[in-house]
Amino acid sequence: MNALFPALAVIDGHLCQLTRRGAKTGGHAPLATAVVEFRHGPLRVYVREHPFGLLPGIANLYCLDGAFRLQWIADWPNPADPCAAIITEDASVLITRACSGAIVRLNADSGRLLSVEYPLAVAS
Repeated sequence: MNALFPALAVIDGHLCQLTRRGAKTGGHAPLATAVVEFRHGPLRVYVREHPFGLLPGIANLYCLDGAFRLQWIADWPNPADPCAAIITEDASVLITRACSGAIVRLNADSGRLLSVEYPLAVAS
């Protein structure tokens, strides 16, 4: 186990920290529904929940610190088009993809929206 990235797993919709033997030592309960994806960042964990069940206008992407305390909820551009994937973090920019295929870039430190690139429509 790497001390910088503790062993984490999604078990029954909860983000769980595990020991070397696989026992749960802590974790994070979802805000509303179930954790479906997470990604380690420097001193933080980005979490994507299943979008259904969240209050209207609340994004399904957020950031936790190393002690699983909520740091921010994403400044998501379109609540009707939730986050579908956490792609990567590059130079303090969190790159994600919305269900529509739009690439959404967020400030990794604050969750503020930086840009949105919508997919081009294919003409036939």
